[in-house]
Amino acid sequence: MDQNEELLKLLVQNEGESFNPKEFLYKLLHYWKWFVVAAVIGVGAAYVYNRYAPPSYAVNSRLLVKEKKSDGMNLDKLFDNFSLKSDVKLENHIGILSSFSLNHEVIENLGWRVSWYRDMPFGDYDLFGREPFEVIIEPEALNMKKVALHVSMIDSSRYRVEADQKVTIDGQTFEVSFDEEGMFGEKFENEYFNFVLNRYGEADDGDFYFVFNDYDDLTLNYMKRVNIAGVNKNADLISLDVTGDNPQREITYLNELADVYIRYGLKEKNLISENTIRFIDQQMLAIVDTLKTTSDHLTNYRADNKVFDLSQKASLVVEKLVELDSKRSLAEMQLEYYENLKNYMDNAERMKHMVYPSVVGITDAGLNSLVVRLSELYSKKEALSYSLQEKNPGYQLVDRELEFTRRSLNENLNNLVFNAKKELEAVKQEIAVTNEQLGDYPKTEQDLINIKRMFDLNNELYTFLLQKRAEAQITKASNIADVDVLDPARKATIVRKGPRSALNMMIGLILGLALPFIIIVGRDYFDETIKGRDELEKLSSLPILADVMHNVFDDEIPVVKHPRSVLAESIRELRTNLEYMSYDCESCVIGVHSMVPGEGKTFISANLASMIAMNNKKAVLIGADMRKPTLHRYFGIPSNEGLSTYLIGNHTLDQIIQRTEVPNLDFIAAGTIPPNPAELLSSKEFGKLMAELKKRYDLVIIDNSPMTLVTDGSVVSRHTDINLFVVRQRYSHRQMIELMNQLVEKKQMKKAGIVVNDVDPKKYGNYAYRYGGYYRKAYHSNGVYFEDEALMKN
Repeated sequence: MDQNEELLKLLVQNEGESFNPKEFLYKLLHYWKWFVVAAVIGVGAAYVYNRYAPPSYAVNSRLLVKEKKSDGMNLDKLFDNFSLKSDVKLENHIGILSSFSLNHEVIENLGWRVSWYRDMPFGDYDLFGREPFEVIIEPEALNMKKVALHVSMIDSSRYRVEADQKVTIDGQTFEVSFDEEGMFGEKFENEYFNFVLNRYGEADDGDFYFVFNDYDDLTLNYMKRVNIAGVNKNADLISLDVTGDNPQREITYLNELADVYIRYGLKEKNLISENTIRFIDQQMLAIVDTLKTTSDHLTNYRADNKVFDLSQKASLVVEKLVELDSKRSLAEMQLEYYENLKNYMDNAERMKHMVYPSVVGITDAGLNSLVVRLSELYSKKEALSYSLQEKNPGYQLVDRELEFTRRSLNENLNNLVFNAKKELEAVKQEIAVTNEQLGDYPKTEQDLINIKRMFDLNNELYTFLLQKRAEAQITKASNIADVDVLDPARKATIVRKGPRSALNMMIGLILGLALPFIIIVGRDYFDETIKGRDELEKLSSLPILADVMHNVFDDEIPVVKHPRSVLAESIRELRTNLEYMSYDCESCVIGVHSMVPGEGKTFISANLASMIAMNNKKAVLIGADMRKPTLHRYFGIPSNEGLSTYLIGNHTLDQIIQRTEVPNLDFIAAGTIPPNPAELLSSKEFGKLMAELKKRYDLVIIDNSPMTLVTDGSVVSRHTDINLFVVRQRYSHRQMIELMNQLVEKKQMKKAGIVVNDVDPKKYGNYAYRYGGYYRKAYHSNGVYFEDEALMKN
């Protein structure tokens, strides 16, 4: 198993470790100030939002869909056996109410060409109904849409208009930027706008602006915001809901939407009646002219020929001819109607303009029902197209019913056409026979008969059409909408939806607390550094000799000037534990190692050596890091003479040993940086040096180079009796611990142990520190920890 596999195994083991809630809670409590500050900021932000965000209001309206009573033949019953049959009545109404065309008509009717707003920090207030100024627009004037025009008063007669915005229209981007003055009541005109601005009394001061609305965009906006749905599946009620920051605007819109839809329904219902009246009016125009002409002709003929009346026999002939002519005209009209109906019944748009058969004197109940049903099905299909796809079962059911109705109507029409042609032929033959009888009458009486015949025919047709027109008007007047407004939108039913102050405050508090929580958890999750003793014990079997506290002093060797500080006590704990490890060694060599630079091995070496010397033991500290020496700076001793110069024979041992200010402590600097440190440390001279120093001193402490970068430390470990590995809290990585374990095992280092450096004293509680296996109270002052309160005060 290679080194990478070992590291992967180690990481998997670490991830599988059980969660310690108590430890996690202590970790959170350690950062309690973060939580307090974040919570205050979160609640404060929520308060500001509640204070300055525009309010939102819910407006509601309800429509009642009345049950439709059907006369005549109801083809719905023919489809009762189909499993796909469903009630889509409410869906039809909902689809039409949510259609673009209907909503666009609402916007056009309301005439919302301009909207006013007031600038606010968290959204602008809609000033509908409280507009500070009146904008007058000429119908042909062109004004750029969706550009905010900020208006401010200069004095009672002048105002300033400012705009600075980029707007995209039909894929083309325009940059509108100007700052101009205008006069109230006079036209304001530039390359983008053309309008007149008037004051509404005394306008309030404020940052106002208005925009020219795009009706299409405004329609789409309302289509998204208006929620249209059935109240429940058992009730024919439709609920219209919309939420906005100006309840008066929403009330106006919902009520207009309901009115437009009711007018739309009546328009559809009145379509047949209007078509009938239009058809009759067209027919009557020609008949009125003909009737007037024949009336004048009859009067003039009587006056010119001194013939004022017909004989009784001739009158009977006239009555018969008039009756036959009426039958012929009616039969021709009906035949033309049948032919048109056959051509139009496959076209939904043309069927809208067809009149009922009864208008042309057709009393066939089956035909009337089929025509009415066909028109209704086309309207139903159009309504369904607003809300359903073509593959929807309800939509397909209507298509199927349409096809069935067209087939039935076509068969009925074929029979009616055949019968109408036969009847027309019979009437024509009878007219021909009757006309032959006129040959027995004098020429004057024949002409009078024909003139009176035409007059009576047109008069009878005119009377017939007047009757049908009156019937159509009565039908139109009696039509009522299929939908009624049960509850119009009104101020009394307005519900305020936001801002929800309590909820926003709670959200602000939760988000405020969550932010530091996420930061702490996220930092710990992605942080691969060592957090403390407990984690080290899980990662390594090497003994942990001491937790060296964080250095709060400016001194590099604080154990000398601050012997009663928490840091000094932690170094004493390390010295004590080393005494237990070196009980069988008369003059021990202690190697101080680290895996990477920055873990504090030099700091530990200097303070440990000083603490040992302060314990009346003669010690020597060697700076064996000849690649980047720093130990000499701790003691203020030059490094030009030292270990490297001794090993190459330039200086003797006595020349490189230097006294320090700490009693009983001598120091050997690293010397001049050599090109081959590893070769020098592995030389016989270094071995002889160790042997000589062990004779002169009680303890030898060696500060080595980082072991992951070079092999110097491994070479030195051949001469050491105890090996200390410095691990810095929240600095050293977990992977380095595994490498350290492998290195100790591979090199068979003697009596290896770990020193945890840079430990926060607060991790042990309220300013307590660990010493000798128990906790001792420490007193804190200006970043310094003292064992004794009297020492702190002094």
